Amino acid sequence: MKRNALLDYNRLPMEKAYNVRELGGYAARGGSVTKYHQFLRTDNLTDITEEDKNFLLAYGLQAVIDLRGREETLIYPNPFREHPMVSYINLPFITDSVLDMRAVKEKEFQPAEFYINLVEYKEMVARLFRFILEHVDGCVLFHCQAGKDRTGILAMLLLGICDVSKEDIIANYQVSHTYLKDHVELRIHDGLEELEYSRPEWIEAAYEHIMTEYGSFRKYLLAAGLKKKEIRRIRRKLVL
Repeated sequence: MKRNALLDYNRLPMEKAYNVRELGGYAARGGSVTKYHQFLRTDNLTDITEEDKNFLLAYGLQAVIDLRGREETLIYPNPFREHPMVSYINLPFITDSVLDMRAVKEKEFQPAEFYINLVEYKEMVARLFRFILEHVDGCVLFHCQAGKDRTGILAMLLLGICDVSKEDIIANYQVSHTYLKDHVELRIHDGLEELEYSRPEWIEAAYEHIMTEYGSFRKYLLAAGLKKKEIRRIRRKLVL
């Protein structure tokens, strides 16, 4: 397929990354629709080709948020880290006990609990959103290693403040396994293959935690330290 930066996609046609997706095109409250060319959620970009890089730049890429831990960024460097046209930041969206689900060894590990712990890392959530506020006029790409777990929580928060339905938020998360299962080596240990999936109940637990503990995504972000006007600016970036 010929790639044209003027076209809108859900999953972008990349050669060496497999879970590169738009947050545009989702129905939001009041009949609005989330905008294209504002946010991209992706897996690791280390191996992308020059054509892939140029495609993203032509698509409007201006900022990259790397959600991985320092060791991951050293082993799998982001190709935009020192790019003159892109603002790159590494903000590790991790917990004290878990850096990346691919490194988990305990068979009793519960992904839903990990997601809730990420939600409760409100200090980092505030830093993530304030970096976004510095780049409200350009396309912001955010990623972890597989583009499923840490990336999935940030995507949920962004869609959530735009009042995208719970069903669409879950669907946005759930499709990751479909795109990744034939391409990404997740280094899952014997007996832990379940962690390769993107089970709907895992992200639903994080969604319900926000609703139960805070009442709404807006109130959650206020509790994280963001101001009302900051939340409105981010929402306007994504909603028509």
